[in-house]
Amino acid sequence: MPSAVRGGWPPRAVAAWLAVATGALLGLVPAAAGAATAPGPDPAAPGTTLAQSWGSGERAYPYLVYVPTTYDAARPAPLVVIPHGCQTTAEQQMNSDAYPTVAEREGIVLLYPDVTKAEATDPAMRGCWRFFDATNWRRDGNDTSAIAGMTRTVMGRWRIDPERVYVMGMSAGGFTTSNLAATYPDLYAAAAVLSASSYADSTCLAGNPLTRTAADSAQLARAEMGRRARVVPRLVMGGSGDVGIVPACHEKALEQGLRTNNLVLGGRQAAPISLTPSSTRYETTPVPNGRLSTVQTFRDPDGCVVGERWNIHGMGHQWPGGTTDRERRYNNDNTAPDAAEVTWRFFRRYTRSSTAMPCAEADPAPTAAPPSRTTSTRRCGARWITVSAPRGATRLRATVAGRTVRVRIRGGRVQVRRPATTRTRSTLVVRGRSASGKPFTRRATDRSCAARS
Repeated sequence: MPSAVRGGWPPRAVAAWLAVATGALLGLVPAAAGAATAPGPDPAAPGTTLAQSWGSGERAYPYLVYVPTTYDAARPAPLVVIPHGCQTTAEQQMNSDAYPTVAEREGIVLLYPDVTKAEATDPAMRGCWRFFDATNWRRDGNDTSAIAGMTRTVMGRWRIDPERVYVMGMSAGGFTTSNLAATYPDLYAAAAVLSASSYADSTCLAGNPLTRTAADSAQLARAEMGRRARVVPRLVMGGSGDVGIVPACHEKALEQGLRTNNLVLGGRQAAPISLTPSSTRYETTPVPNGRLSTVQTFRDPDGCVVGERWNIHGMGHQWPGGTTDRERRYNNDNTAPDAAEVTWRFFRRYTRSSTAMPCAEADPAPTAAPPSRTTSTRRCGARWITVSAPRGATRLRATVAGRTVRVRIRGGRVQVRRPATTRTRSTLVVRGRSASGKPFTRRATDRSCAARS
């Protein structure tokens, strides 16, 4: 393997390493093995797709914007930015990932960046973002700056909620996403990295996960954030059978994000957000021969989700889920959980301003799509919730979804005032001191509104 250099990896050395490692390491190749179980064609996306360009001359970056039919200029819309992998185009990414289907339902505008003509036609690394070039580990880098420029252009042309701008990508697009989370934390509220590794860790490829450590990447990412630093929630997805970018690299992508968030919150990498998952669950994709996924959830000190890791059993270097249309499918594994649905469920928890502690999650906000006349959002009234606490507790403080609320003691029990909400689940946290003076923290989850909705 080539030796690392301070300014990143020489493109020829990376290209040679990629060629030796695997034939389609960072790209998407037509017709995935799991696609044979596809239940049928997807409905065509009815929205408007516009071809745009950022920059000029040899440094012009084309990109596509998908505007759903549910977009309403009277209401700010979320924006999801999706850089593609190598050997892929923005159009192929849009046609295969099924995000337009989610966009139609949720009123999301989608941005699909593409590489320059020179990058698109490079025979050694066709269509690759230059994630391995240290220039793109900086805010003013070529590719990172271009994608940020496209993002701001779309935000200026359409009515986009600046609090709800997200970025995600697979493989080369995933590495680029890790870079963007560090270089533009003031632009992207949350990030999702699929089948890639951490910031400035561009050689975590094939069977070589022992490159830059997650701790080192985290420190570099925090330094790059500078005065714009903020907690950036991160979701990571990947297959246990990925031999292109092995699962150990996926783990580093998630760990680096958590460690960087801890550095933003204080001086240590291992706290206050635990590097150990708060819960682990198993999900099976509800299709014939659906794959099993191990899902780990990571929470901040107030019990709010700040990280998520999906390890999809047996999946290779592929896009999870996506279209089932045989003409548009491009390296999809339709037996895997749908990445568009999974990432949007994660993204919609956050706004750019809400990720500051004590709770990373934002209160639910309506998406740009107006509600139908046959449905309504039920509002659950305020109520007192009993939370287990030591007897004789004093100096009590309480939060619900990160917001300070009233707390009282009735009949020797600690009660927290949960405000009126549209949430079906609220996280309650009580802090105080026991009768002996020892500090304590108690967490509880209120799901009483779910039964009423």
